[in-house]
Amino acid sequence: MRRPPERTRRRLALLAAAAVLAAALALVQSGAAGPGSLATRFFGPRLVRAEVVLMEGGAPHDYRIDRGRIRAVGAGTLTLRERDGTIVTVPVAAGADVRLGGRAVPLQRLRRGFFATTVREGDAAATVVQATRTG
Repeated sequence: MRRPPERTRRRLALLAAAAVLAAALALVQSGAAGPGSLATRFFGPRLVRAEVVLMEGGAPHDYRIDRGRIRAVGAGTLTLRERDGTIVTVPVAAGADVRLGGRAVPLQRLRRGFFATTVREGDAAATVVQATRTG
């Protein structure tokens, strides 16, 4: 059996990382993660930003997670004010999976004041954006 192309492996790895993040956030928000769980501690409402390094296909992959209140939505960018006051402008990929309250929406549906969590590999554009109207 031949190996899938590098681009396909990277896309699958990023989708897997996004799925893990989504599952952790869902568990935390539903309360199912339990009060002493790692998901609650690290991916709960106090999350400001995170860097997660996974070994995939024998090589490390560096993922960046940013969370904050939306200050601006531009053409392919999202500017967030993170909980510690840091302002970060995150590039968003054209084909990103953008969700508002769990429903797929275009990036331009997000508004100033909403809360968002973005996932990207290194300094690349975010491929996952999860937003809510409240924190």
